Amino acid sequence: SGALPDLINDRLISWSFCKPPVHGWILNRMAQTSSILTHERLAEIYEPLSRWTNWWFTQRDDDHDGIPQCNHGNDGGWDNSTVFAASPPIESPEISAYLVLQMEFLADAARKLGKADESAQWLARAGELTGKLLDHFWREDRFIAAQVSGHVEIESQSLLLFMPLLLGKRLPQDVREKMIARLKVSGEFLSPHGFATENMNSPFYRSRGYWRGPIWGAPTLILFDALMACDEIEFANEICQRFVDLVARNGFAENFDAQTGQGYHDFHFSWTAGIWLILAHGLP
Repeated sequence: SGALPDLINDRLISWSFCKPPVHGWILNRMAQTSSILTHERLAEIYEPLSRWTNWWFTQRDDDHDGIPQCNHGNDGGWDNSTVFAASPPIESPEISAYLVLQMEFLADAARKLGKADESAQWLARAGELTGKLLDHFWREDRFIAAQVSGHVEIESQSLLLFMPLLLGKRLPQDVREKMIARLKVSGEFLSPHGFATENMNSPFYRSRGYWRGPIWGAPTLILFDALMACDEIEFANEICQRFVDLVARNGFAENFDAQTGQGYHDFHFSWTAGIWLILAHGLP
């Protein structure tokens, strides 16, 4: 079907959930920073990544509106975010944004592999999805998420709704400016240590609330790349420095209290360590 499992380890392969389609974003990042994506590697990646991309449209679009959905918070990677407090399935804008980047990567890979027609098709689909993303989710000054049933808007002040900023200048200028201005407001998402995963003024904010407050490495890296893509270089580097300092002081915890910086949950978290190395290496 093209699905990827939620996890693989030495005991089991779990198909209960999946992960969000961030692979195109990461592969694009790898292509820019190393020479690992050789012609042979691209040939190995192309077909599975194509099936995985198409799976979101064939198996995760119950209402056939061209907007993929999440059937569980784990599918979006933000397990208990307030975006997923409503009854699933949920249409959340970051999934479509990730898929735009993934289709653009596939277009480039297809071109390099001599598949010109497929390359053109991926580019056309990426452009079409960008338009649908804006039409479906943008409301005056913010992105929203909605239940598939009736497209009822979900009450959420989650940082997850800012992940589409990763599209950078593919988004209209006024969309970018409004989102970035909101991220710069101290005391909402912006704390002395970085970005809280829930607006700190939200009634659902919890200092130790997993995806309802604490700072995580992955959203920090995503928004760092997003800000760089929007030419917000100074702000991006400021966020980078805050996270690097936070981890240097408090260790490789799974996540961190947005207001105090205290580390929580798993204190030997390779995800945090890997992202810290990436961001520390990139400091000016």
